Amino acid sequence: MQSILNTALPFFALIFCGYGAGRLNLLTTTAAAGVNTFVFYFALPAFLFSLMSSSPIAEVLNVPFIGAYVCASLAVFGLAAAGGKLLFGVGRGEAAVQGLAAVLPNTGYMGIPLAVAVFGREAAVPLVVGLTLDGILLIPLGILLIESEKGRDAGPLRSALSTLPNLLRNPLIISIFAGLAASAAGVTTPTPVNNFLDLLGDTAGPCALFALGATLAGRSVAGGAAEISYMTALKLFVHPATLLLTTTVVFDVDPLWATAALLGAALPVAANVFIVARQYDTYVARASGAVLVSTAVSIVTVSALLLVLAPG
Repeated sequence: MQSILNTALPFFALIFCGYGAGRLNLLTTTAAAGVNTFVFYFALPAFLFSLMSSSPIAEVLNVPFIGAYVCASLAVFGLAAAGGKLLFGVGRGEAAVQGLAAVLPNTGYMGIPLAVAVFGREAAVPLVVGLTLDGILLIPLGILLIESEKGRDAGPLRSALSTLPNLLRNPLIISIFAGLAASAAGVTTPTPVNNFLDLLGDTAGPCALFALGATLAGRSVAGGAAEISYMTALKLFVHPATLLLTTTVVFDVDPLWATAALLGAALPVAANVFIVARQYDTYVARASGAVLVSTAVSIVTVSALLLVLAPG
């Protein structure tokens, strides 16, 4: 118990520091955006490139894990979307946002720092693989459904291709694939470059957690308690339970990868869900509320999960 408190309390305390700075106006909206920019364009890409370039390509292309992750994510996405239409009478676009909220975890800002703190650097690899699959499969699927409801359905292929420019410009995706390419080519980065990447990448965790708190300070819960609770429950309970099933029963996944994936699935709703909702002006208030509420509830649920998963 004490070891969990030693890890979890400082972790969530950093989020509260950022939240307090935002609520007290010590960190303006512009300043918070600057911290997010540093994390998104510099610190996290440096960490991800260093991690993936030092990971054997055969280890990263873990077929059982990819199968388990994709099956669990698609199953929960479909369940969330169908359940949303049945329970709340929402349209296809709103149901798609509910599906994204149920399966997209806050990997970059919470999952990677927490996995490294509890299980070590190697535990971040499955989370990064999951982050990549989210970006190239689940987000395009959600956008496809949203666009089809808005009358902009130009066919699955064109809709999927419409997300390609954004993916190609995403620094996290770029750094992941650049690291994979370096690993596959057997490129060894010079010591000064390694030291630079380590120095920059080591700031990713603390800055990401602080930035997350500051970002949440600007969000609010404006009605829709039932729908927000629905998305929160799916993300924090149904998604990890489904992934536990696929990684331990359906597929034979390495125990460390299965454990890290379970921790990742138990994370709160990713900010990307709000970004997609705002971009397409669909379910914006509910998506924002789900990010805020799920993050608050995850303080308890993730800490409880760590009591089961953490070594010792």
